[in-house]
Amino acid sequence: MGRARFELATSSMPRKGQVFEHASLRKKIMQKKTSAILVLVIVIIAAVLLYKQNEDNSNVPPLFDNEGRYDSSNLNYMGVIYTDQADILGWSGGYSESDNCPWGAVHNGLDFGFKNESVVIAAAPGIVEEISWTGTGPADNVYMIHVSIRFNETIQIGYVFEPWTTNSSGVDRQIEMLDIEEGDWVAKGDTLGEFLKLGISAHIHFAVYDGEATCPEPFFSDEAYIEIMSIVHSYEPTWNLCYP
Repeated sequence: MGRARFELATSSMPRKGQVFEHASLRKKIMQKKTSAILVLVIVIIAAVLLYKQNEDNSNVPPLFDNEGRYDSSNLNYMGVIYTDQADILGWSGGYSESDNCPWGAVHNGLDFGFKNESVVIAAAPGIVEEISWTGTGPADNVYMIHVSIRFNETIQIGYVFEPWTTNSSGVDRQIEMLDIEEGDWVAKGDTLGEFLKLGISAHIHFAVYDGEATCPEPFFSDEAYIEIMSIVHSYEPTWNLCYP
């Protein structure tokens, strides 16, 4: 009886070879688990890096190719946006980044008061990226027609035609007076269209965006800047073009 119990007890004990096989198997299982975890960590890191790269690139403008139409490396030769200085009826404000300016408010562009049916020209070359309109503004100036022209990868030039009206028919009329369409290439001085003046304060809001709205002064040629400042000072002798 004692021998049987001894044999039974000893037969249930793992042999030396079995112990080695079990340890080796556990080691292989652990190695596989470690490898799987390592692969998973690598995949997660790669996914995070790829997401971060795509997120960073989402703010990078697409490559710009004007096919040799003009020098897009540096915009320092911008011109005026009118063909006849006599078409300018007033000057209501320049560029300002705070309310520390004569007009007392932030303003991201230059406001040129135009006569009705005055010809508006391109201040710089580029491709017409967008022609659109918005229905916002003060009660007497609801409708604005936007023309956006891209000069290079980062610089866009905006012409906002503000007829100064609450009648939506003015939108169609102003768009019909444009000589350009989206996708058109324009050269400096090319006609963009005629201006529709419906209200007493009608004007074109002219802006330069270098990633964001910026003072347009550095982009003008010397001749254009002198001419524009002569207009400004004819209405407001002490005003500057831009205020920080």
